[in-house]
Amino acid sequence: MKEQSTYQEIKPKTELKDFVHSFWKHQNNTDSSQKITIVPDSYFKIVITVKNNKVIAYFLTGLWTEEKIVSIAPRATTFGCRLKILAPEFILNKEIPLDKYQQLELQFLNVDRFDLSSFEIIVEQWQNELIKRVSKKTIQGNKLRLSQLLDTMNGEISAAEVSNQIYWTNRQINRYLNKFLGVSLKKYLNIQKCYHSYIQIREGNFYPYKGFFDQAHFIREIKKHTGETPKKLHQDQNDRFIQLKRISRE
Repeated sequence: MKEQSTYQEIKPKTELKDFVHSFWKHQNNTDSSQKITIVPDSYFKIVITVKNNKVIAYFLTGLWTEEKIVSIAPRATTFGCRLKILAPEFILNKEIPLDKYQQLELQFLNVDRFDLSSFEIIVEQWQNELIKRVSKKTIQGNKLRLSQLLDTMNGEISAAEVSNQIYWTNRQINRYLNKFLGVSLKKYLNIQKCYHSYIQIREGNFYPYKGFFDQAHFIREIKKHTGETPKKLHQDQNDRFIQLKRISRE
């Protein structure tokens, strides 16, 4: 029997690795709308929804701090680009409102000219447009170090340690992240830490992950970001919480 939904990911080209985490495709293979819950993952996204080879939705999401319920149209395919913390300044050239959607014009990144015939072709065109926006830009060393360190640690580091390692004050880091993403460094690290703890939840381990004081703290933080306890997340991972099934160990 054919799966109700299918999922695929493509990693970015080397030129985009400091700005893009991945490109993804989610396809609703049924004749009914699918409701899924998206949980905070520390990325913001550009999303394109296609049906009958036509774009029916195109938008930008801010960083999520709590769960969001989304509906996928019948027989529709959604393509997404997960963006890292440098992208607002160096790709989008604007601040990204927290927990918000922004509709995009199809002319943005020339999506109105995209060949929509396959995931691989869409990603190739998408990457070419993004590379144009970053190819001639110089990234300050402290910002690059911040992005690369956060990308490596997955929340398993304190705000003070981040500041010490990249030689940038906590106050300056907070000013930068609040300006472009709408969150403090501490909040961003907490989102990362919770998201990567979903791997252990998926595997049925409901005890505290690194960085949580005790089990009560672990349960409280997970529920704050997802609306559910770790046990409930585990039970619903193949239904509502599709990210738990898809998250990788990288």
